[in-house]
Amino acid sequence: MNLLKAITKACDDLKAQDIQILDMTGISPLIDYMVVCSGRTDRQANAIVNKVREEVYKNGYNVKHIEGANRNLWVLIDCFDVICHVFQPDERIKYSLERIWGEVPRIDVQKVLESE
Repeated sequence: MNLLKAITKACDDLKAQDIQILDMTGISPLIDYMVVCSGRTDRQANAIVNKVREEVYKNGYNVKHIEGANRNLWVLIDCFDVICHVFQPDERIKYSLERIWGEVPRIDVQKVLESE
């Protein structure tokens, strides 16, 4: 299982809301993909973060850094080639990453989940 699929599946398994995958290849020299999702509560956001971390390690990849896990309003999980943002709904609206990166191509979540 590749890193993008492992992260996306972890978010999906815990019913993260509105999962978006931004294709950052050719746009950012630092990352290939950005996964953005929401948890309805801090408890759900925390569970999503823990599941992402677990799946990343389970599939042979590493987590470089996790930022914001102390409050779970906006948690950034840096997995080198893929960054995952886990928001609570109000924070997601406030920072609106999808609008900031509006011109970046999106990848279909279902296609990633169904890929081999």
